Amino acid sequence: MIASKLDDTTDAYWWQGALMRIRARAADTGGAIGLVEGNFYEGFGPPLHIHHREDEGMLTLEGEITFRQGDREFTAGPGTLVWCPREVPHAFKVMSPSARALVIVTPAGFEEMFVTGGMPVSESSESPTHEYDPDAARALAEQFGFEVVGQ
Repeated sequence: MIASKLDDTTDAYWWQGALMRIRARAADTGGAIGLVEGNFYEGFGPPLHIHHREDEGMLTLEGEITFRQGDREFTAGPGTLVWCPREVPHAFKVMSPSARALVIVTPAGFEEMFVTGGMPVSESSESPTHEYDPDAARALAEQFGFEVVGQ
């Protein structure tokens, strides 16, 4: 068994204006899961995309997040787990002034995208942007096994 406790600046990254704290990596879980705590602003959300390598879940802890999964659209509040299997197109958008959620990926590995494309919080106490840049996400798509398929 591996146990670790992270403080709020360890493994914390600014990603597309949101604060992403990596809570578990592939190395921590034998490759089973990656776990990231996301602190999002109103309007934050990726374009419609498909993961080819992993299943993704999001447990809303605070706020309201509207999800699109295939042809379905619905809003999730605190305590709601949304599970999206690989190869299913999905997107989300934060509807409340802010939201906090746990992002779970299995198998692990996708959590490293926030490291590669983000900026360590230790370098800046404030996000350099508060806008989502789909082109920045597309630039990482092949490396992290996902495909942007819409808006």
